[in-house]
Amino acid sequence: MKIIHKRLAISFVLNILVILLFITSLIAEIVDIYNNPTSVYKNIWGLFRFFTIDGNLFSFVCSIILSIKQFNILKMSETENVRELIFSPINYILSLMSASTDLVIFIVVMLILIPLAGSEGLNLINTYNASSFHITIPILLNLKFIFLDAKERDLFFYEKICGGIPMFTYGFIMLILCVCKVFTGYGEEGDGNIPYPFLDIYHQNAFLSLISALFIFIFGFGIGFLLDFLNKKCENIIYPYNYLKDIEVNKVMELV
Repeated sequence: MKIIHKRLAISFVLNILVILLFITSLIAEIVDIYNNPTSVYKNIWGLFRFFTIDGNLFSFVCSIILSIKQFNILKMSETENVRELIFSPINYILSLMSASTDLVIFIVVMLILIPLAGSEGLNLINTYNASSFHITIPILLNLKFIFLDAKERDLFFYEKICGGIPMFTYGFIMLILCVCKVFTGYGEEGDGNIPYPFLDIYHQNAFLSLISALFIFIFGFGIGFLLDFLNKKCENIIYPYNYLKDIEVNKVMELV
């Protein structure tokens, strides 16, 4: 069980690091808004138009919940509530949702937004807050999930698709706000408050908007399956022994 304790301790430290990175990066972003009138966010509330901020906010909340649970477990002795040392499905799913959300942010920024924007795309990663939201936090969360998070059983299909729920929720809410004309345009069109072009149903081709949205949502849900697969593969390679079987044996021995 010492290996499990070490994994849990490292995971706890990474969750705390994510929490600190989010808080300091959000403060830096707010300061930048006040110091830079031309900021793309326009005002503090404008921050939450973007999936980068909302997705990282979700991961921030997940990290708080998981770190509290992990801290309580780490205070226990190694023989106390042994099964609690293995993530329950709900905690594993929370971690999966968090990692999936930030991986989508990382992939979209690195493979789509930066190449399309050219030299200006470097603005997405050339400051502390931008690099934290787009690179550092996603990498930490995904390394933690793939190599450290454990579960008692394989996930069901409906549990794996939970990885895409945060992005789907964001897209659904933003689409409603656009339909209700709270936001009426992207870039120089309308009020310029729509954060992504595929959401601009007033100035973009409706078919292309629909195809883009479907692709992004399917991609978001698929990320959950990919991460769960990688987690299981790393579990078998790095920790080949069946520690769950060891736990059952220990429980039986305690009853004898």
